[in-house]
Amino acid sequence: MLRKLVVLLLMLGIFVVPTFAQDDEYPDWDVVLVGHRGLSPGFPENTMAAFRNSIELGVDVIELDLRGTSDGEVVILHDSTVDRTTDGTGTVTEMTLEEVRALDAGSYVSPEFAGERIPTYEEVLELVQGTGVMLLLDIKISPVLDKERIIRLTEEYDAVMDVIVGVRSVEDLREFRALNPNVRTLGFIPGIMSIDEFADAGIDIIRLWPRWINADQRLVSYVQDVRGLPVWSTANDAPREELDLLIRQGVNGILTDLPEVMAQLLADIDA
Repeated sequence: MLRKLVVLLLMLGIFVVPTFAQDDEYPDWDVVLVGHRGLSPGFPENTMAAFRNSIELGVDVIELDLRGTSDGEVVILHDSTVDRTTDGTGTVTEMTLEEVRALDAGSYVSPEFAGERIPTYEEVLELVQGTGVMLLLDIKISPVLDKERIIRLTEEYDAVMDVIVGVRSVEDLREFRALNPNVRTLGFIPGIMSIDEFADAGIDIIRLWPRWINADQRLVSYVQDVRGLPVWSTANDAPREELDLLIRQGVNGILTDLPEVMAQLLADIDA
């Protein structure tokens, strides 16, 4: 319950810099568990099966990738092509929604997931309604993917406060804020020299790669103490010991492909 409150505070723009407990070197803060692409071992990424599993596991946030189809629909897919994660081939921006939805997006992992389809953004918004689980949107900007459509769909589902929009440029940040000033944003910054630029532009959360933090552990305290912003990090398939290190380094949220591992780690820390 406390972890859900922490995520809500982040969404409301309220951030308390974590203080470190002297006895165990962990921050006095519940780290936000973010399911990267809804992944968990044995599940096909960015599918409804994966997202339902993430909800059952108790993640705080589901990270997902948004792309546009040739007919202007918003679908969930990481790559620019459907080749890796479906039984089809082709560039998603050159395909209609009907063509995309005809593909099998689960069999490449296991016959158990045969018939899984590439979801639409609307399906995911509907899935998480009432669950307390939030969404982090990694938006793959392209000419056919309309920022306004993403915001309007989010508003239609009354989900503005349940969504964090990931941006890779200050220009994108300003465009999304112009569409809805209440939208919360995370900066997928290109490098540490961009921290101040994004902070000055009003970003809500800064994502730092673990390698940046390991190279200079002052980065976390700089973002938190000087810029007053929470730090999230992308750990992907990092094992428990690396997740543990990130938590000890004071990050506020972690994107992981191993949500069960991180959930158990957090439970052990709280025990």
